Amino acid sequence: MDLVQAPVERAAAAVQETFAKFVAPAQASLEWHDVDSLDSAFRLVGDFANIPSQILLFPTMSKWTILWNNCFLCDGYDSLCSLLSKFHNLTTVHWEASDQWTTFQSGAMFHLRRPGKAGLIERRVQAAQTDKRWDFFEQGEPLPEEDIAGYAARKKRDRLNEARIAEFLGRLGAEPWNEAFYKLPGRVGLVSRPVAATVLKKSAQDVLSQRRYQHT
Repeated sequence: MDLVQAPVERAAAAVQETFAKFVAPAQASLEWHDVDSLDSAFRLVGDFANIPSQILLFPTMSKWTILWNNCFLCDGYDSLCSLLSKFHNLTTVHWEASDQWTTFQSGAMFHLRRPGKAGLIERRVQAAQTDKRWDFFEQGEPLPEEDIAGYAARKKRDRLNEARIAEFLGRLGAEPWNEAFYKLPGRVGLVSRPVAATVLKKSAQDVLSQRRYQHT
């Protein structure tokens, strides 16, 4: 779930306009639905795909709108965040975190982008596993909300992980894992675009029931 610092209406319009750059403008649709829970919102989405074709936009109790997409790879949508920041002057946060080696190898990262006078200001921090090797990477000026001291941990995997990502997002005022953080019951946006017939698709049942493998 990526973050956009904007009211849900503005974020939804920006996502729709961005989708319209890749398909005929009339094919990038925006619908609004009144829902009473996260579960009822997720039922609005059709098949999952290996590239995002539907974006759910959730209002929250904060300055952030949450973006969720129907990609079964579950790795967010960093390029969409980049376009929203670059062309719509929106602050965005793309993040990933998994302490376990499942369908992807373990690792955590965040990439915050915000508009500045001379262009985008970006901050990216990542701790990632490649087989038995761990790498740590950071780019851009540290943010006040970061725990910089933690990046000095001896083990690179401890410098950024699920808990530290949660703490960082919390200091930004976002708790996307907490259902009480969402302004629901309420109105959510659903932006959709058609995809090519060659795109891989899975039903929601297949995605929810697929086995996840942990490295031992």
